[in-house]
Amino acid sequence: MRLLLLLVLCACTAGSFAGEAGTSSTSGSDYAVLRLDDVIRASKSYLARVDQLRKDKTEADAQLKQMEEQFQTLTGKLEVLSPASDKFAQAQEEREVLKTRSELLAKRTRALLDRKHGALLKETYEVLRGHLAGFAKERKLKLILLAPNHDLPNAGANEVLMQLGMQSALYYDPSLDVTEAFISYTNGRHAAESPAPTGP
Repeated sequence: MRLLLLLVLCACTAGSFAGEAGTSSTSGSDYAVLRLDDVIRASKSYLARVDQLRKDKTEADAQLKQMEEQFQTLTGKLEVLSPASDKFAQAQEEREVLKTRSELLAKRTRALLDRKHGALLKETYEVLRGHLAGFAKERKLKLILLAPNHDLPNAGANEVLMQLGMQSALYYDPSLDVTEAFISYTNGRHAAESPAPTGP
């Protein structure tokens, strides 16, 4: 009888441990994955400021287009002027100066917009991380992983291998993806934190 009681006690204890282990490994309640690229592209804190970058690029493109039209006009003049005339030499000099100015402006504009965009991405990321802390706390998440990028580049072996090496995870169950829920959360926080528009 004593041996039978001991066997029953051992079986119940083992079953209890197995149940606890099963709950811990399958619940997934303390971790999730996030598609950061999609979050940034849909984030109002990013979209509100990236429009200004687009306007800056449009203005620079318009200025470069105007310079290109001037360049074409000077090229047309050179085609009808005599190479031996003073006007030909003047038009040729103006065209070379304009070409150099246009190239320098294009290079300077690309560098400036790239720096501004980098700063915007950095600031957006900091805002999103702050929102993510509140989001994780509400959902009792202890870990949020970056979702792997399934679209590998059409490039050489080294670049593809580098992309693979940067993956933080290789597979996740779709039920762990909190991207859409977090987009709604962070955009709601952005609306709440943005200053109210003042009247004229």
